[in-house]
Amino acid sequence: MNPNIAQYIEQEVVISKATSHPDLSSFTFTPDGGLMFATGETVRNTISTDFLGFSGCLEQSRSLDRVMGDYYSGSSNSLYKLQESLSQFLQTEDTLVLGSYEGLCADIMESLLNTEDVAIYDAAISVPLRRGIKSCQAEKMRFPHGDMERLEQNLKLSMLKRLRVVITDGIFYDSGHCANLQTIRELASKYDAMAIIDDSFGFLTTGKNGRGADELCGVRGFQDLKIINMQHSLCCNTGVAVSGDKNLIQLLRLRSRCCRYTLSPSENDIINAQKILDTTAADPSRIGRLHRNAAQLADILHNEGFECEKPDAGIVSFVTDMPTDKIKTSLRKLGLVAQYAKVGKQTLVSLKVSASCNF
Repeated sequence: MNPNIAQYIEQEVVISKATSHPDLSSFTFTPDGGLMFATGETVRNTISTDFLGFSGCLEQSRSLDRVMGDYYSGSSNSLYKLQESLSQFLQTEDTLVLGSYEGLCADIMESLLNTEDVAIYDAAISVPLRRGIKSCQAEKMRFPHGDMERLEQNLKLSMLKRLRVVITDGIFYDSGHCANLQTIRELASKYDAMAIIDDSFGFLTTGKNGRGADELCGVRGFQDLKIINMQHSLCCNTGVAVSGDKNLIQLLRLRSRCCRYTLSPSENDIINAQKILDTTAADPSRIGRLHRNAAQLADILHNEGFECEKPDAGIVSFVTDMPTDKIKTSLRKLGLVAQYAKVGKQTLVSLKVSASCNF
């Protein structure tokens, strides 16, 4: 991160700490529904949404889900452990896990950017990320998908802005291909810009160890923030993680409305995510199987006459002029189902692959 930007973020953290006083200590639950901190201090639980007081009658795994509120969007010990594990796995400074993917995308933009800043984003980014950009007050500058020349032009045009933030997906769902992160890193460094990557489809699916699209491109860790939708590779019903610079994460903890008003992932989701993360860290062989299966599926579709390229992750996509009914019939004969979207007069077909597929 550019020293001037880092200094600004540090100042914003100091200001936010002066106006809000979160207690970020982890705690355990007492039998009467109270909270016990590591120091042994016991307090009443006034941050719970269990207004009718049923937490003491529920199983412990259920009562853990009762806690949320100001900066406490899931303040269970297991959630703190998951955040630490994600930071260690990604080799980042800090990680924050919340319940709402779309809400976090909006919070990141609103917490970091104002009218003095500019958000420069790829036209093909995910819908929640695009909505988050739209919700903030910063100037918006869009560049055509993968057009690095236009990105550089936008960076030049915004030189007078306080903060310039380049926003892109790591792996694009529409194509299954990786963003040109090598060039984005060079441009962000050249023009003192921040970089935010939504690597929801790249996390645990790309790179030798599953650390994501930046590892695949050989520029691991250059981005200031990495967003991960836990509903994908971590098999959670809800949940999103954002990892990166510790001051940016601290700023989100202090300012994010998601921390105040959204539920955290359930205890079962947290436990399952931790198990998947530990298993992958110990044995990343599933990632290799996933890539082989995706390449094999791409070859099968290519042999059937579809213009399909080998993907960088577990998403195989192609665009065709064929009627949707005919596509469905062709894929069904191969034992496949897909998701469809209209792109002008053509149809975008996307198939998700897993390491356990057998073609």
